[in-house]
This record gives sequence, structure tokens and C-alpha cells, in this order.
Amino acid sequence: MNILYVESSRSWGGQEYRTCLEINWLNAHGHDAWLVCNPDSQVHSKASELGTRLVTMPLGSRVDLLSSWRLWRFCRRNRVDLLKTYSSKDHWLCLPLYFAGVLLSRARCITDPIGSKARAFIFKHGCSNIVADASVIKRELIREHGIDPAKIQVIGSAVDLEKFKPPRDRMNFRREIGVGTDVPLIGNVGMIRPDKGQLVLVEAASLVLADRPNARFVIVGQGTGILKRGINVRNAIDRAGLADEVIMAGYRWDTPDVYAACDMIVIASLRTEASPIVLREAFASGRPVIATMVGDIPEIIEHRQNGLLIEPGDAKALAAAILEFISDPQLAADCAANGLRYAAKHFSFDEMMKAKLRADIGLLEKAMSRRVSVSTIPSQKVGPRSEGVTQSKKH
Repeated sequence: MNILYVESSRSWGGQEYRTCLEINWLNAHGHDAWLVCNPDSQVHSKASELGTRLVTMPLGSRVDLLSSWRLWRFCRRNRVDLLKTYSSKDHWLCLPLYFAGVLLSRARCITDPIGSKARAFIFKHGCSNIVADASVIKRELIREHGIDPAKIQVIGSAVDLEKFKPPRDRMNFRREIGVGTDVPLIGNVGMIRPDKGQLVLVEAASLVLADRPNARFVIVGQGTGILKRGINVRNAIDRAGLADEVIMAGYRWDTPDVYAACDMIVIASLRTEASPIVLREAFASGRPVIATMVGDIPEIIEHRQNGLLIEPGDAKALAAAILEFISDPQLAADCAANGLRYAAKHFSFDEMMKAKLRADIGLLEKAMSRRVSVSTIPSQKVGPRSEGVTQSKKH
């Protein structure tokens, strides 16, 4: 298949990272896939480091006929079978192409309400199908907006299990941040933004340190969109007097070493999260996890069996869960082992991509069956790449 992913976001986060991995996987397995993004975005710079096949073009406001025409021209020149979008803006930009006959698959990766009737309309009538990251999203789309359940497929996120597979040297990252081997290290990985709950973690850290002054915390990630969000977390750390105990490590590519270094991983999300990649990575790394009950997390974590569940926004409950893992290393080890087994069974990136590819091929076959003449279907791979397409050196 020839698949074009459209990503108008200027910020870089878990969803954008996974999109690049999907494109790389497709190109490595005999398909042609591209990522369209703004040339001056974080997505462009990070995707280039990952070696993702890029198409750069300005993606303006959601109603931008020039951008839509450029996308249509690329699709026509490269015989694109399917468009994939992730945000409202991407979807609106591609809507004219859908009505012109190009298949359009809309991903839904967050649990926030859709909002306006116009946005609900394009989910209901402006795409070929919807791929939801979690069952809670599908239920909301059906209940609140009357979308046909058959149009929605739930495929959760997954990771490269071999990349995170233990054992790894737990001291690589610890030495870098100056944390000794016997120091309890609590990790938080992800974009820094209000719904991720880093400020709640800082509040919980004060409570933990009152009982375990030798504990240390590390926040890995960067503020996205509004970069001052990272500064807000730093200011909260400074106000709490925890500059020596809570380390902000910034964005890292070496997350397998980060997970290996941590005694536990905390997902403190307050909302929005649907199918957190961090949960998958932590499980695949054999790390015990404390997570809030948002998105598909309660469907995956069984309390005190493969992790600890807490209510979102409850700093006291978060602190108590951290202290429980510190004081009961056997519970932590059991949860980690059970999580690792769960990851091996449910979080294979290859299996996720096969499921997505089956859905994509199903759309194409359905469209082909409706066409009067099979001669209108592309029968061969695209030839030389169009201008503006770059193949980046792999990271």
C-alpha cells in the first residue's frame, strides 16, 4: 500500500514518535509510506533523526485550500491509497480529498470530548474509518455522537519489545545524573504539559521525601507547544526546595536506559491519555508501574498484581503508592514480572502494525469492490519520488 500520514503539529510527543515508527515499519515491510509535516516543526527535526521518510510543506489553518491542493497533488503523483490523520486540523485539511474520493483513516488517540457538532460531523461523515487507541474512546463516540460501531476499530499502542527487554545496565543513566546504586529512583517519562500530572508528582515527591529522604525523582521529557510548561515544573520544584531531589533530564532518546535505572515508573496523567506508550515501555522493561485510572490503564493494570492504580490528581495517594513499592520490594518485583509477561503477550509492535495493516487493506478492498472498473486501481509501485521528499539518515 501507499500511505500518507499527515501531521500538522509543531510539537513532538508520544503520538508523533509512534507515527514515525509506524512509517518506518511500513517502509521496511514492502509498503510506501510518508510523513507530511511543517518544515520548521519539532516533528520535522525529530523525525529526521529517526530516519523517517518526510514530505515537507506548510500546513496552515484547518481550512486551507492551498494546503489541501498540495496534499491532493502529492497523493495523485504518488498514487496514495490511504491518508491518515491524527488531529482535528489534519482531518479538516484532508477533508476535501476524502470527498474527492481518497480514502481517509482518522486516528483518535485522546479521551477528551470531541466538542462541537462540526467536529463530530467529520468523524461521522468525513472519514472512511476511525482507529481508536482505547475502548473508552469507541464507547464515547458511539454514545455521545451516534457513530456506527462498525466504523470504529480499537487498536492500542505497542512497542518494540526487544528494544526494552531486560536485563540492561541500570547504572548507565544513574551515573550520568549522579544517583547511586542503592538510592530509590522514581521515574516519570513523557511530554511536560498540565494533563500529564508532573505538578502532582512534584507535590507527591515532597511527601515521599519526608519519609524517605534518600529517594530521588527524575522527570524525562520536555514542554511541548508552549515550552514554558517545562519552566512551570522547574519553578514548582524550586518552590518546594527539591532542586537536588527532583531531576529534570529533558528529552532523551535512550529511554531503555532510563527505565532500567528506575526502581519504578509513575504515570500521573490527569486526563486526555488514552493508550500511554510509557505504560507499554515500562512493562516491556520489567519496571513496576504506578498509574492513574485514565484511558485504557484500568483495563491493563490489575491493582497490586501488575501495578498500582490511583485516582488522578491525588498527590497523597501517589506518595503512598511510591512508598509502598519502596518498602515492599517483593510486591514491586512481582508487579514488574507480571507486567513484563503482559507486555510479551499484548504489546508487540509487529502485531499492532499487522492489525493496522489489516484494517487499511480492508478499507482498500472495500473501496475496490465498489468501483465499476478495476483499471482505476493503482497496479504498480510509484516510481521516482516527488520533489520535496527526503530520506533522512537513520538515528
